[in-house]
Amino acid sequence: MVLISRVVAIPVFNTKFLVERSFSPFFWLLASTFCFGLGMALFLTISTNFMVEELGIRPEQLGLLESIREVPGLLAVVSGAMVMMVAEPLVGLIALVLLGVGYLNYFHVQSIETLVVFSVIGSVGFHLWWPVSNTIALRLSATDIQGRRLGQIRSVAAVAQLVGIGIVFIAVAGIGMRPLFIVSGAIVMLGGLMVFRIRGLNRVQNTPRLVLRRRYWLYYVLTFLDGGRRHIFMTFAIFLLVRDHAVDVQTIAVLGLVNGVVTVGGAYVFGRLIDGLGERPVLVVSFGALALIFTGYAMMPSLTVLFALYVLDNLFFSAEIGVTTYLRKILIDPSDLRPSLVVGLTMNHVAAVVVPVTGGILWKAFGHQVPFLGGAILAVLAMALSMLVSYAPDKRSIPDAVLKTG
Repeated sequence: MVLISRVVAIPVFNTKFLVERSFSPFFWLLASTFCFGLGMALFLTISTNFMVEELGIRPEQLGLLESIREVPGLLAVVSGAMVMMVAEPLVGLIALVLLGVGYLNYFHVQSIETLVVFSVIGSVGFHLWWPVSNTIALRLSATDIQGRRLGQIRSVAAVAQLVGIGIVFIAVAGIGMRPLFIVSGAIVMLGGLMVFRIRGLNRVQNTPRLVLRRRYWLYYVLTFLDGGRRHIFMTFAIFLLVRDHAVDVQTIAVLGLVNGVVTVGGAYVFGRLIDGLGERPVLVVSFGALALIFTGYAMMPSLTVLFALYVLDNLFFSAEIGVTTYLRKILIDPSDLRPSLVVGLTMNHVAAVVVPVTGGILWKAFGHQVPFLGGAILAVLAMALSMLVSYAPDKRSIPDAVLKTG
């Protein structure tokens, strides 16, 4: 834990806060985030090369795998409702254990079918973790600093990413890729134990199982569009580098290191910008930049340019925290937060289930340009809708929930 406090004591952090409150609930959230980020970095750095080099996966197979893997995200409302009355730290523990089990078992995967099974197990854990981790972060943060807190969490995850990628770069030549899956899963499960140490959130609130309100429509649409855009890039960006440009795993690790260095400061800066300027200008500029990045990925043959665009995409990805902070500011009822994040995650994955398999088919039929141009279109739509982001008017002038069960 001392290591985490020292690592994040770079200029983007308030070191005094971390030292004085080193065992506060927020510290344990940072610690679990570090483990989650470290394990995930190990996994993601090697997974594409593993699938291409050892399993020989094709574009349409990869697209189908990603769509199946995102089904648990589409069902987030169902799984979220099942655990809505369970305290967040316990949900976090369950989520990271499932994710760790999925990662760890890649060690003995020999076929696409087995790959799908363990991908789905890990995906269930990931899609439980994402909304509950944001809920914990926002509940532990005052409204006026919530962007900063989410930025700190993203920066800690980026530091963990640097460590994980460094481990891959050093270790993969000696032990190969498969043993690193075991390390990855074990570290993620350790993060589950850390989030379970969080105190002060253990009282289960009388929270509705499902909330769907008119006032939150823009949040839902933005998460839908961002989900489609993000999953195009996550599915096909590294795959393009590995399959079409023969980039090896150590080069991917170096790319990840550069990406992590940029993201460490970028996440915190975006958090500060959101707190200072508001969500609308940050989201408009970020989605506009992402549209250009996707267009460049579709049209540019230069490997150096593709490397630069990959880093820029991950930098601007941090700006999506503005969508989450926007939701927090327009809540009608504070208890809407967690169920609304779950519904938003589901909206995100409505596109995520369809986009990868469609992108894989289009890649096979017409080339890699089509999926990335589709991502550019989604980013432009998100940019246009971000111009509508504003604080909600008086609650009394807004109709109540159109759907609220539980």
